[in-house]
Amino acid sequence: MENNPEVSGPVGIASFKTRLVVVEAVSDGKRDTVLVFFENDGTMVIADADPDSEMPAFVDRRVLDAFPTDELVLQAISSVLGGERRLVSIADRGIELDKSALAGLKKMPVDIFDDVYLGEVHQNALVLCVDVRNFSDFLCANKEEDVFRLIKDFTSNLLSCVNQFGYGCSYYKLMGDGAIVIWDETNEENIAEALLVFDSYIDFVNEELFKSFPGLGLAGALVADQLFKYEISAEASQLKYRDYVGYGINLACRLQALARKDQLVVNRALSRTGLVPFKASDSLDSRSELHSLKGLKREDRELVLLYAPAGRS
Repeated sequence: MENNPEVSGPVGIASFKTRLVVVEAVSDGKRDTVLVFFENDGTMVIADADPDSEMPAFVDRRVLDAFPTDELVLQAISSVLGGERRLVSIADRGIELDKSALAGLKKMPVDIFDDVYLGEVHQNALVLCVDVRNFSDFLCANKEEDVFRLIKDFTSNLLSCVNQFGYGCSYYKLMGDGAIVIWDETNEENIAEALLVFDSYIDFVNEELFKSFPGLGLAGALVADQLFKYEISAEASQLKYRDYVGYGINLACRLQALARKDQLVVNRALSRTGLVPFKASDSLDSRSELHSLKGLKREDRELVLLYAPAGRS
């Protein structure tokens, strides 16, 4: 067995991977190699992993009293070995990811911990928020297997559509029967991608996926505004989490609720770019709903602006 490499930075013992951990006795410096992993029910297993032994000298299974932080795991190892230990090194039995997979992770809510945390302000980000109309009625009227089949087909095909036509996006996240896709800049190329994602998926669900369920439909909102992008780490998981907050997110989520089937609402700032064909809705109900929304800028309360591509009524 190869020597374990020395570890710098956060070590992350407590994850659900199998890990080889080298510890050292505080009293005399004696080193031991142990195998640590967690079973599905959260039980921690500590086993002897001495490279010179053919069979493990011990196997200990225990349930921790609290969330398995690195400190708690090290305390458990010390208890099993009989005396205080300090961490020397750690080696993972993990997986290798190619460059395309790593690049894909950069656009997702969860990524591999690398001790780098983003904190960015994007003054003119682009947010696409889409949602299925009448999905609650569909849930109540259909069998479980039909619900699972449709939502899996909907989400998997939506992600494929985003990866194919929205390749330049910065982030995407599924949200039940909808999704948010974000581009960090509002420019001609990114707007074209966002509209292509929406148009392509509208065609797909209407012609194929929702054909057997005519009550269902896709709608959404596309807005340009300020967003804050940030990352955090969950203790001991060796993962980091990223998300966006800001007026642009709130606005997109609120405006999408005004869209009817096949409609895409745009905000005033995006309409001013001249890159999105639009028209003002003549629906009195939509205007009334818009005026009742809270937390919107005055310019976003005035009119319901609808994406109006040539050839679509």
